[in-house]
Amino acid sequence: MKNLVKSLLDERIKSTIRSSEVYQSLYNKMHSSKLAVAGKRLDICANEIAIYLLQAGKEKYVLRDKICLEIGSGWLLTHSLVFYLLGAKKVYATDVDPLLQPENIFKAVSKSVSWSILDSLCTFEDRDIIRFRLNKLLSLKNLSVEVLQDLGIEYSAPIDLSQKMPSEEKLDFIFSKSVLEHVPVKDVVPLLENLVSSLSEDGFMFHLIHLVDHKNSNEKPFDFFIYQEEAYSRELQSRWGNRIRRSQWQQIFSNLKNLDSKFLFEWSCNDRELPEKIDSSIQYTDEEDLRISHIGVLGELTPLAKVKS
Repeated sequence: MKNLVKSLLDERIKSTIRSSEVYQSLYNKMHSSKLAVAGKRLDICANEIAIYLLQAGKEKYVLRDKICLEIGSGWLLTHSLVFYLLGAKKVYATDVDPLLQPENIFKAVSKSVSWSILDSLCTFEDRDIIRFRLNKLLSLKNLSVEVLQDLGIEYSAPIDLSQKMPSEEKLDFIFSKSVLEHVPVKDVVPLLENLVSSLSEDGFMFHLIHLVDHKNSNEKPFDFFIYQEEAYSRELQSRWGNRIRRSQWQQIFSNLKNLDSKFLFEWSCNDRELPEKIDSSIQYTDEEDLRISHIGVLGELTPLAKVKS
């Protein structure tokens, strides 16, 4: 218990430090620079989007002339850039915090392998069109907010999508990767309800949800199960993860009015130990439910909702 209390106290001190403007500025610059040559490189993000679209059964011209929304676009907007490459007419790149670091976007583009981007995306759009758009990105050394807007990518942050949407336009594609697990529990349903109400008749959404403890996801992915509900604040839910398990996500999506949802895949973490004691506030069905680490969820309007729209 002493270690548990100390951990929470330490986290409050760290949170105070992290909230300072100086820390935020330095961290965002350094972190975005690292991401630009690693997990948020444009070719890596293109590969991810291609995998998700294939698993969703969406192929040729799926995003051409469509209106897209990215939830949690982060520091570099590289997934939103992939939607641009695929011919999206407009992309709303949104985040609950203004994290964007435009000075590092070009690095994420220029450090990528061009042929990998073309090979990944040519199933969904004409290869020459993708090459033309990619060359345009490579010619733009300064990908400022204004330049992005000229490309059809509108950055909106801070914005809380559980409260409002960035536009009244109907959306053809809604995407998030490792974002919904950071939404405080009480905001999850309102956010998803807003997304469903914003879908166009033939629109769809895809969410990759990462279910482990983000404090130390590699070594101790289940540690956040030990905290009592009253001690696990909204800030911790946003930082470490909201602790919603796969079975709960299934129920949440199933209960959404006007949405047909399907779990396309799920991955488990079986090589790490679970805590000896799981707090009673954690809702789960069995050990397998606790160990599921990722889920991929596809959502589309029900046939009746399409008729009404």
